[in-house]
Amino acid sequence: MKIYQITEHKRYYLELLLEADPQEDMIERYLDAGDMFALYDDEDEAQAVCVVVRSGDGRCELKNLAVREESRGKGYGSRLLKYVCEKYSYRCRTMYVGTGNVPGTVGFYERCGFVHSHIAAGFFTENYREPLYDGGVRLTDMVYLKKDLTKATDPKRAADLALEAGRILLRNGGEIFRVEETICHICRRFHVENVDTFTLSHGIIISVKLPDGDTYTRVKHIPLSSSHLEVVDAVNTLSREISAGKVGVDEAFERLEEIEKIPPKKWYLQVLAAGMGSGCFGFLLQAGVLESVMAFVIGCILYLWVLLAKRHRMSKILVNIAGGAFITAQALLIQRLFPMPLKLDGMIIGAIMPLVPGMAFTNAIRDIADSDFLSGTVRMIDALLVFVYIAIGVGFTLGVYSNTMGGISL
Repeated sequence: MKIYQITEHKRYYLELLLEADPQEDMIERYLDAGDMFALYDDEDEAQAVCVVVRSGDGRCELKNLAVREESRGKGYGSRLLKYVCEKYSYRCRTMYVGTGNVPGTVGFYERCGFVHSHIAAGFFTENYREPLYDGGVRLTDMVYLKKDLTKATDPKRAADLALEAGRILLRNGGEIFRVEETICHICRRFHVENVDTFTLSHGIIISVKLPDGDTYTRVKHIPLSSSHLEVVDAVNTLSREISAGKVGVDEAFERLEEIEKIPPKKWYLQVLAAGMGSGCFGFLLQAGVLESVMAFVIGCILYLWVLLAKRHRMSKILVNIAGGAFITAQALLIQRLFPMPLKLDGMIIGAIMPLVPGMAFTNAIRDIADSDFLSGTVRMIDALLVFVYIAIGVGFTLGVYSNTMGGISL
């Protein structure tokens, strides 16, 4: 099932709306001013539709909720009603609905969390030209029910949303404090106040206290992986929109799915960026102009290897050891073949930059500074081990070359 907000051609659904409100001019009173939503089944056919009108004082009213006669009893109406209640929970405090004083209809809304509010005496006899009947009972008075929308969102579902946002952040390079703040902000927005989180560098534990006194706990393992700052930025933006009351639970889940599918930059842009980083860092670290240019070339070629390794999901140990060896071999070859003298250390120190886990190292320091010692230590060890892997590759290649060629000119 899919639910869409209808902003154009609302009268296309007039026939379905008339099943709940049989007088067309009454529908015209609120159709343009209201927000319309339609529920479609798997066969892409509208099975239910509703119209909600906001009054601007923290209240809204469900003016129409209609389900196709042949589709009633399948949960379409309650599903659509739950959706609009969650959607308007960040805009309004209370939702009202008026209906005939018929046990079946009133009972449906009560099962959906509505309670009695007041009665509009003689509403149906004064506003409708023809007598209206429901279940053989003539309708005269309109019974108004209301629902507190601050409790419309399922706390378990809100916790799942917060956990999913935290998972995507942590997986793509977000800091521990950012993950925990995002989880707390999302839970607080949906009125889940009693929430505890425990975030590690490779896992999240979230626990919320439910209204009935029970506790809902989720654990999510997140393996260490490469960073994707565009994804982190998108989740941060979504979190701010949720906190500002602009996005509901269902829409937020859909947005997170889209965010997680954000592709990395084109491979050739990544290669070019790696080369520029190698060349510029080499120059900053006192390499000559020629050495920096060669570091640029080696960095570009190196990152082709990194992208190939990522595609085949090679071990981080193999990638960094082989990368260090590859950089050194390239630098030695260039030094030997280039007609002008080049410093080996200038080329190597610049070219290894695409392998250096700078973000992981920085995040580790930030986590330790924020007293997240366990997570910071894990990230720090992971970053330091990468340094060791690179050093093994570089040192092994230099050792082999020194033993076979009789010395190295740095």
